[in-house]
Amino acid sequence: MKKYIGIVAVVLVSHVGWSESQIAFVDMQDLFTRFYKTQLAQDQIRQQADEMKLEQDIMKNNIEEIRTEIEQLRADSRDAILSAEVRSNKRVLLEEKLIEMQGLEQEMNEYEKLRKQQIDEQNTRMTKKLFDEIQDQIVMYSKEEGFDAVIDRTAQSRIGINVIAYVDSSADITELVLKNLNEGYEQVVPMVGEEAQ
Repeated sequence: MKKYIGIVAVVLVSHVGWSESQIAFVDMQDLFTRFYKTQLAQDQIRQQADEMKLEQDIMKNNIEEIRTEIEQLRADSRDAILSAEVRSNKRVLLEEKLIEMQGLEQEMNEYEKLRKQQIDEQNTRMTKKLFDEIQDQIVMYSKEEGFDAVIDRTAQSRIGINVIAYVDSSADITELVLKNLNEGYEQVVPMVGEEAQ
């Protein structure tokens, strides 16, 4: 019986301590999405992806040109109207073009793999840097306002259920932190689901 009384006492003390604390909540995903530097970073990643696609298109066009040549050489190497010597020369050229095409295909695949890896790594680095900056702003704002703790209200459990079931809007400092993050940036950053005006 004493064991249960002790547990209840600990829970009550914890509850009293919690209620006296100044707790605030933020939407980390919203902060990340609407932070102007995130949009600039995403534009940079998109630009690199577009450049990669342009390079791929050039490579694909070169491969298609060679493929067309190969088809013509294959037809010529079987053309009975042509002399045996000419057909033999066409077969030699055909083999050379096949090797060239295989080399270009391999080069294109390696390029695509390397560029995707580079873009993914850059995206990861930039995302971490942005979240670190958001975190620093939350800490600075919270210290100024005297908060004891700030909790991400969008945090989820391992099975994908929201850890925080409800947050009163008065306890949510997302907009205030976002205002500090975007201070001096003239373009309006739309809320999630809204289009830029």
